[in-house]
Amino acid sequence: MPDFFPAFMTAKEIFLVVFITFGAIILSKSSILQQIIANRLRPRDSILGANILESCPGPLKAFPPELKSYQLPSLRTNPTSHSSMGLKRFDKSKWLTIDSNYMPEHLIRLELLQNSLPTVVQCLPGSEPACYELLDHVTSFLTSQFPRHFSIVPSTYTSPPSIRNHITNETHIIGRQCSNPLETCARLTMEDLSILIEDPESGEHRLMASATLFPAGWKLQERIGTTMAAVHGPVPRWKENFSGHINLYFAHITAKSSMERQSFFVQTTAKLFQDEPEGAPSTPPKIEDIYVRRERQTFMRLSKSSALVFTVRTFMQKLVHLDIEEVRAFEQQVRGWDKEMAAYKGVGVWGDVALNWCDEMLHRDSS
Repeated sequence: MPDFFPAFMTAKEIFLVVFITFGAIILSKSSILQQIIANRLRPRDSILGANILESCPGPLKAFPPELKSYQLPSLRTNPTSHSSMGLKRFDKSKWLTIDSNYMPEHLIRLELLQNSLPTVVQCLPGSEPACYELLDHVTSFLTSQFPRHFSIVPSTYTSPPSIRNHITNETHIIGRQCSNPLETCARLTMEDLSILIEDPESGEHRLMASATLFPAGWKLQERIGTTMAAVHGPVPRWKENFSGHINLYFAHITAKSSMERQSFFVQTTAKLFQDEPEGAPSTPPKIEDIYVRRERQTFMRLSKSSALVFTVRTFMQKLVHLDIEEVRAFEQQVRGWDKEMAAYKGVGVWGDVALNWCDEMLHRDSS
């Protein structure tokens, strides 16, 4: 028997002391580990203004490991025609996206929903049936297309039905007992979701509900309840070029035929929540700080309420990370904008730096 135990102690007493001491060490280590995990997973105060891929903890970047980044089509050199608006049919099995950026973006969405809910989620009276129908679609899609990551928990005598998010270990009430179906959708998806309902008097679609967590230079509170013409009012010549076609396209979107389109903006920060246009900086931005903000937009008709669902998935990519063909497409599109469009897109903030870099890259490629 080791001589650091008192001679009068029995073997049973020595065992009890060792057991208690060992248990205390384990609990201490566990407490420290839990604190480390909590600190790493807590959204940072500055996360809304940071590059999500650089600011989030390392393990989150690769979790879950089997999810790969969604691949957007390459930037194109040919502009969108006025008659088509770049719309095309898409496979409905690819409606919502879940990829390797899920956790970093999820942290930002949670922070916005917790601290700025009225800023990012708005639901006007009359939109409730469509919001619940959308939640049904979202949960059905996620559990069928990503069954390893989402599953339905059936109702019991004591609890309503819910959906389990196995990526985040969160559970959300679904069905008619869900108090805010659109907010729940926003907590599950990577897309922003808006509901457009046709005005029976004018025949125009109005923005009646929206979960817009990643706006590109506009405020949801100012656009909720307005028509599509008002929503796109700041876009140069939108009324002249597109308003005559938008209602026609909406009329042809059914529960069986859905459409998608792509668009892009340019920012000098990696902020996903950007509810105001960028102002002119005091000094020109560095080329490494210029980001191409791309949006994948989809339109789908709900069968029961006949409302239109408009989704936006936002992707951020540094300009310097574009391949040479996309650099060429980017340069041609930007130089093809007239003064009004260039001003709307903020070319005065980043244009000289970005286009000079594009010219240099294209010159290198041709020599």
